[in-house]
Amino acid sequence: MEKRKTIGVFLEGDDVLQEGLIANALIGEAQVKDYNILMYHSLMKKPSYEQGCVSDDVAKGEGAIYQLPDYHIFDGVVILGEVLRPDVTREIIRRAAEADVPVINVNDVYDGCYQIGYNDTIGMKEMVLHLIREHDCRDIYFMSGFKGNTESDEREAAYRSALEEEGIEFQRDHVGYGQFYMQAVDVIQEYLEAHPMPDAIVCANDTMAMFIIKYLNDNEYQVPEDVIVTGFDHTKEASEYQPSISSVERSLRKSGVEAVRLLEALWRGEQVPQRSLVPAHLVLNQSCGCVEHTKLDLNRINQEKLKDIVRRDLFIHHLTEFWRDVSPKESVEEVLEVICDYLDFFGWKEFRFCLCDDIIDQGGGRSKRIHGYSQNMTLVTCRRGEPLLMEPVFYPDILPDISLQGEEPAHDIFVPLYLNQRTVGYLWISTDYCMQETPMVYAMLTVMNSSVIDLCLLKEKDSLVEKLDSMYVRDELTKLYNRFGMRRYVEKILQVAKRDGKHIMCIEMDLDGLKRINDTYGHDAGDNAIVQIANAMRQASERREVCIRSGGDEFLVFGIAEKESDARSFIRRVEDCLDEYNSRNQWPYQVACSCGYYVRRASEINSLEEMVTEADKLLYMVKARRRTTRTS
Repeated sequence: MEKRKTIGVFLEGDDVLQEGLIANALIGEAQVKDYNILMYHSLMKKPSYEQGCVSDDVAKGEGAIYQLPDYHIFDGVVILGEVLRPDVTREIIRRAAEADVPVINVNDVYDGCYQIGYNDTIGMKEMVLHLIREHDCRDIYFMSGFKGNTESDEREAAYRSALEEEGIEFQRDHVGYGQFYMQAVDVIQEYLEAHPMPDAIVCANDTMAMFIIKYLNDNEYQVPEDVIVTGFDHTKEASEYQPSISSVERSLRKSGVEAVRLLEALWRGEQVPQRSLVPAHLVLNQSCGCVEHTKLDLNRINQEKLKDIVRRDLFIHHLTEFWRDVSPKESVEEVLEVICDYLDFFGWKEFRFCLCDDIIDQGGGRSKRIHGYSQNMTLVTCRRGEPLLMEPVFYPDILPDISLQGEEPAHDIFVPLYLNQRTVGYLWISTDYCMQETPMVYAMLTVMNSSVIDLCLLKEKDSLVEKLDSMYVRDELTKLYNRFGMRRYVEKILQVAKRDGKHIMCIEMDLDGLKRINDTYGHDAGDNAIVQIANAMRQASERREVCIRSGGDEFLVFGIAEKESDARSFIRRVEDCLDEYNSRNQWPYQVACSCGYYVRRASEINSLEEMVTEADKLLYMVKARRRTTRTS
């Protein structure tokens, strides 16, 4: 049996009208031919990045998804290059070349791949020539998209070429940039304040054309009687608008089908052209006057709008329920269990999160990261009616084996999870439809991503607060409490002892000979001696005594005591720990300490300073006796 082919599809953005149509046609053609489709899909749009609306950190977080696959599993790669950034596109082409996999780039031209392009220039030029030749338009304003954007530049060039061919002088102030959206209204309003109404307004997409027509109608201008307005893309919304909009239809669906057929020709070893163009054609409607105004089929349109309203209301209902269910959850596992309950809403077969090790195990150790992903990750699988399945995966096999030769072809989508430039993991969805066809489901998916990421962010903040608090109350070298920690925790012990009628013990300790150790063996040796005193104090603690490093070689212990001998027992345990350490110590010195203690009924204590002063006096006496002994 012949091995089933696998096509990797790489794209960015969530544009239903463009990459959605291309991807859906590509998926449909692949399903007919029994091919696997694996889609690697970030949510960022290239124009937003190019216009500075997206930070480099976000771009890195989104781009990690393209580092995920092993390109050797692909028989062909399709890039929807219109929305992919150049650096991402070149990296995909490079990795595919290393795996000897052919690449089809839909729209953009790059070395190392085949290109399927659109004759946008021809289609737009035909539209402008139509207005000049058939409607006698001479004063034509062009509403472009983004300045510097490839599509915008190509369509503007076509407009200028048509003017030149007809002997009409190009005027720079007759071009505006509406950013493919409602900003076009502000641009045309500013233009009309300084210029008379042109014969025609040619827009680089249908969306801007619809916004401009509404603005004109609101200001008592009629289209096409007072001014002609045309668009580009021939969207469903534009064809049902009043007036219906004359436009240029790009063969988006055909380009998706053509991408699959081009790969098939390459697999058969056929010679194919490096660049192929799919045709575009004019769709002439009411907004240029070629079609008379007619009554719309309002019954059909209203039924379709009602379906959209019901679908939207259902989505809002599910979204509200989801937030209600997920808000009280305190762990990633609990959030994922809630997500499992919503699989029926999406119609997904399976839903998987693959999360970096420090996300599942908050506060745990972090493994090394490669291409943004940790070496150790946890794959969480959600299936309808089944408990969460959690299993470890390890780099480079963080994308486990996908069933590519099963009874049915695979259709899987991979979406990034990240916090700024830090990769959190990825989503893996098994479904039968194209994500761009269902914008509400796409929005719900984004909300689900956010719920996991927000929880991770909250956990990280809590962890950071704990770390900062620990730095505030603990000594960095020994991890014992410092004087700030003493104030916080000893006061609590004193309150408990007063309530229960107990005694409080205060033990002061000095490390013997720290200066001599530092001068003779170096400060690393001195630090080791300090740490060993701290370790002995921790091992000697049996009643949750508060152990403190109060100075360079000075230590304090506070604790609840039944009697005075409790303090002596603590000191003896410290000395036993030091004796045990010295018996195996590799350093050429012994670690020892001098101790003084003070025990008093808690109800009689006025301040902690009072106890420290009394313990210090007794410590001084101990040291004095030792000096007297050594002198005699």
